[in-house]
Amino acid sequence: MTRLYLNQTLEAGQLVDLSKEQRHYLERVLRFQVGQSFLGFNQFCGEWEIVYEKSCYRCVAQTRTPCFIEPSWLAFAPLKHDPMTFLIEKATELGVTNLQPILTERTNTQRVNLERLQKNAIEATQQCERLDIPTVHEPVVLSAFLQNLPQGVHWYSAIERSAESCRLEYPAGFIIGPEGGWSEKERQPLGNYTTNISLGKNILRAETAAVVCLSLQFCRHN
Repeated sequence: MTRLYLNQTLEAGQLVDLSKEQRHYLERVLRFQVGQSFLGFNQFCGEWEIVYEKSCYRCVAQTRTPCFIEPSWLAFAPLKHDPMTFLIEKATELGVTNLQPILTERTNTQRVNLERLQKNAIEATQQCERLDIPTVHEPVVLSAFLQNLPQGVHWYSAIERSAESCRLEYPAGFIIGPEGGWSEKERQPLGNYTTNISLGKNILRAETAAVVCLSLQFCRHN
């Protein structure tokens, strides 16, 4: 069944206020008829069946209740369009709750379209049946991020061809470098503020490294 993220209160009998884009999708693309329904959701109200009643949409029954979401962070250097879309989609599917673009010495692009990234995250959430939408934060320089790491999270930095290994603790946050890798100047601060982890002997693309890290947490919960 079609799922749409709705940033509003959802409760029995509640009339739902859809965006112009959402109404167009239901009524023009899917050609909704009176009596048809879709699933509307958000992390605060859970998931609801919503029925089309002539010119309005109404909540009729809750299908899933809200649940606790363990924090999961991914900090990453911005990538080009297609790899960035892939990273956001897969990180969302694997349960990340916070996406933090970081600016490094070798970052390929300094331009980050937060609106597009948030839209990518919403679309991925609708498809993978999560209830919560990952938050996409404003880009920040790596040094500033390290000095103000979110508390209550165990932080790990992916270092290419590192011999270091450790047992991961959760909730976890992972920091992924740019396609060109970390500079020597950046490696020491990473080691001071986070625990370095190895992703094997091969050099991974940035988006692949993100999937590898997050899959460890995903497997832990599934």
